[in-house]
Amino acid sequence: MESYIPRFRGAVILSILLALILTLLPLPEELLRWRPEWVALTLVHWALVLPKKMGIIIAWFTGLLLDALYGSSLGQHALGLTIIVFVTLRLRLRINPFTLTHQLTVLLIGLGSYLLINLWVLGFTGSAPLAWIYWLSLLGSLIVWPAYHWFMMRVFLVNNRFDD
Repeated sequence: MESYIPRFRGAVILSILLALILTLLPLPEELLRWRPEWVALTLVHWALVLPKKMGIIIAWFTGLLLDALYGSSLGQHALGLTIIVFVTLRLRLRINPFTLTHQLTVLLIGLGSYLLINLWVLGFTGSAPLAWIYWLSLLGSLIVWPAYHWFMMRVFLVNNRFDD
């Protein structure tokens, strides 16, 4: 199995900040519904590749920061991102984390749970979105995942393979 180490100190934090910036970038109205869940994708990436560096506490604080940036209910994104990281860390033990189909399965389960929690909170607060259009961000996230994962691997990680 391949082993990776971060290319530089603070790679996880820098990648989360990059994901927050991508989340806040303005998009045209046609593309807004398809916007990938950049922060969730970043947390899943780190949970798959470096599970000892990505923990539930980091996901919780990242979610609280996302709640503050969106102005949403406090804890809404924090709970969802915590569940994504938990599910990813649990499923990582049962799958090959370097196979694309397994990664997409984890993403489908994790992001689906995250969006379902957000939909539940939005419905509870009385601001539920349109039915099927809400789920387009899940599809957008699944579409960009291979390129985003490849980018994250090349920019933030070094292969630390020890040949016998």
